[in-house]
Amino acid sequence: MNKIKTIAITALVALSTIVCAQKKVINSNQLPANAQTFIKNNFAINQISSTIEEQENLFSKEYKVILNNGTEIEFDKSGNWEEVDGQKTAIPLKIVPRNIQNYVAKSFPNTQIVKIKKSLRKYEVEISNGLELEFNKKGQFTKIDD
Repeated sequence: MNKIKTIAITALVALSTIVCAQKKVINSNQLPANAQTFIKNNFAINQISSTIEEQENLFSKEYKVILNNGTEIEFDKSGNWEEVDGQKTAIPLKIVPRNIQNYVAKSFPNTQIVKIKKSLRKYEVEISNGLELEFNKKGQFTKIDD
């Protein structure tokens, strides 16, 4: 019985290795509806340069959209944005929580938010002077990241 388990586990590992990190170019209309809506509401749809679907493993799929100006947007499998990277260009403020906008405007005047990444517990924000700031899920400042 242990031999069967070992073979099954080996086959599963081999299969997941084959599937790992496969990338393919797709049409923007193949993105999940949430991602399409996010782009439509925050960026001009005709700005899309390329759309990539990435299969991380058997259970995880992500999407990356690259705009003509170099901005990169990453979405999870459901089309919820995870990261918007303006590549040193300001990103739309309406996607940044108000608390974070207010903190950056007050603490770092004359800077712009050029990147935002969200996870389950925090937001990471890069501003135009190169600083990386961390905020909790409520948008409260926690630290400057090294």
